Amino acid sequence: VQGVASTFGVQMTGRATVREGDVDHLIMWEPVLRSLLDGRPVYEPGTIDFRSVDGGDLDLHHSFTADDDPADVGHFLAQAGFLHLEGVFTEAEMDAVSADLDDAMDAADRDDGSSWWARTADDEWYPSRILGFNQRSPALRALLSSERFARIGTFTDDGMIQRDPDGRDSAEGLYKKVDVVEGVSDVSWHKDCSMGNHSRRCCGLTVGISVTGAGPTNGELGVVAGSHRANIPALGVAHVDLPRVPLSTRTGDVTVHCSCTLHMSRPPVSDERRVVYTGFGLAPRPGDHRVEPDEESVRRDRASLNDHVRRRQKNHTGPSTRTASFEL
Repeated sequence: VQGVASTFGVQMTGRATVREGDVDHLIMWEPVLRSLLDGRPVYEPGTIDFRSVDGGDLDLHHSFTADDDPADVGHFLAQAGFLHLEGVFTEAEMDAVSADLDDAMDAADRDDGSSWWARTADDEWYPSRILGFNQRSPALRALLSSERFARIGTFTDDGMIQRDPDGRDSAEGLYKKVDVVEGVSDVSWHKDCSMGNHSRRCCGLTVGISVTGAGPTNGELGVVAGSHRANIPALGVAHVDLPRVPLSTRTGDVTVHCSCTLHMSRPPVSDERRVVYTGFGLAPRPGDHRVEPDEESVRRDRASLNDHVRRRQKNHTGPSTRTASFEL
């Protein structure tokens, strides 16, 4: 009733067992249940369009800079559910963050509870995601405390609160290698609320800082425009008619997407990609009190996600399935 866990979330964390059919059949019920909880109708194809400030068609491939009118940037974000911001940080600043990521990966251990690991085709296990990377990167904390970054939270009329640069798990450092065959690295289409807590955490803003540039062959981000405005399944795009948009970036660029925007990352096939993810959330209302999960619950959920990804990879092997999952 509270929406703390989604249909996908209860199955993935072992709190539900699918006795007939498969998990995809269960997950497809999510929009119906959400409509009962929130009173928001299930999305019908053709009911969402994209309009510019002057009422014309919105160019979904438009990028912005820090000098653009905040009202124009905010309007695009509200319509499309994502942004591409060019040149927010310098290459030198990204080099410093990358060096800190190297140090954090060197210190990581598979049983530390604060890193996710992946295996490449040559049987190399490596830390693909460093959780709480902000606590291990002085260079990143300096950037997250800058006015350049804080400005991202002002593009909408909503009261946004930045994740604490010094807080636990407020930023993650991702290292995406070529030919990953097992573990958590590249994630197919999903919403950030796919595990649950939609009513509590959405819509936040997820911010990706391009430590290295990204394109079609090295792990760029893809988004489904307008999906933050649609009550649709939180996983996959099979039943969604909305436009899919690739977001190629250069070093120092920033991407922003609403937590309810369907998004994915392509698996690199040419070069590695490095990216940091952090973000903003809605400011609490008077009387709100958020209970943080205990450390053991966090470790358990992370382990469950890793196990779930491993099972899906073993059950869906072969290049045709992998290509379909990431098709833009």
